Amino acid sequence: MKSPYIQYIGILTLAFGLIACSKSGNKKEKGPTTELELEVVDSLVVEELEPLLMDDHMAELGYYMLRNSKSRQPLLVDEKGTVIREYDILNDGPNGIGGYGTGYRLLNDTSWVVQNIMTGYYIFDYQGNRLKELPAVTEGLFSISIYQNRTSFHPYSKNGKAYILGEEPNSFNHKEINAKKLGAGFYDQARTIFNYDVKTVESKLLTTYPEQWEPRRSGRYVGQSFPLVTINRRTREMALLPTVGNQLFIYDYSGDEPVLKDTVRLTHRFRPEKAPDADLTADRWLEDYPLFTDLRVFGDGYLVGFFTRIPSEILKEWRAKSEQYYNLPEYKEASKQYAKPYYLVVMNGKQVGVINKMPIHGVLDFADEQGFIYINDNLDPEIERDYNVFYKVKVKN
Repeated sequence: MKSPYIQYIGILTLAFGLIACSKSGNKKEKGPTTELELEVVDSLVVEELEPLLMDDHMAELGYYMLRNSKSRQPLLVDEKGTVIREYDILNDGPNGIGGYGTGYRLLNDTSWVVQNIMTGYYIFDYQGNRLKELPAVTEGLFSISIYQNRTSFHPYSKNGKAYILGEEPNSFNHKEINAKKLGAGFYDQARTIFNYDVKTVESKLLTTYPEQWEPRRSGRYVGQSFPLVTINRRTREMALLPTVGNQLFIYDYSGDEPVLKDTVRLTHRFRPEKAPDADLTADRWLEDYPLFTDLRVFGDGYLVGFFTRIPSEILKEWRAKSEQYYNLPEYKEASKQYAKPYYLVVMNGKQVGVINKMPIHGVLDFADEQGFIYINDNLDPEIERDYNVFYKVKVKN
């Protein structure tokens, strides 16, 4: 006969087992659309009156490269937020690049890179001396794209040599290579991704639309879809993102040519499963497809960003009221309601979660190899101030 004590222990064990099973059953499985939570861990405060933007950060150098939002002059700032130097280079002087700098990136411990969208790239030392000019990789000027919160080029070093990886929509002749003549064959010929050897001043165009990209594989034309590109400066891993579709391509670029290692299927509840065919006769203002607009290195992975857009049916109603529908008050209100940013997080060759909301007011301005995101609200602060703040954010464990 069993003792009451042994029976009691047995009941307790069963009860704890049931509780454990219940908790385990309620635990949500992690997947590609798991919503990731962010937390603010630090901030960079810079005592400058004019609103600033962040173009680059290299922890091993202890430098940030910022720029004034209005004058676009670049500033070199240390980890404490102290302005080391403000460079007066937007002029026609011996150390100038002309009137318009569109981006500034750190190259190594002796130099940094400037882009002038009209003329090309310039190498400077940290004293502000212009060392070298690299002509733009263009076949003409067919379109201009300028980003406020990202740069379209990425300096890096490989085997002791300096390179610039970048995007250039004008790198081919748009009159000769165009979709009206070629249809989906456009993707076989158009190349907009380049790699520049800084020492030899030689550039080469890289495959821009991978054969594994669904629209190219199926022979569908879905728009120019010029890809975004970035590279991890530590691992030499390159990521390529056609702006239409749901695929991210990851390459090993430690050798002479990029070698495809992963094709990542991207998914979000606000993205259609399949990109629609492009209607070459339709008005572009009617487009409401959520193009990818951002690609950044994020630790050993990547951040992929897109905005939802105002539905085309609403735009049609406004267009009937005015050709300048974008000046209507309801357009601005609808932009706040519909045009919202979302980010997909990719790690180890797969999507591991989504970021649907930032933990603080502002926009994503930069992300780095240490796995930090920098949020910028300097252009539109909740509280007026006479200094700049960049909030340092990470994914909560």
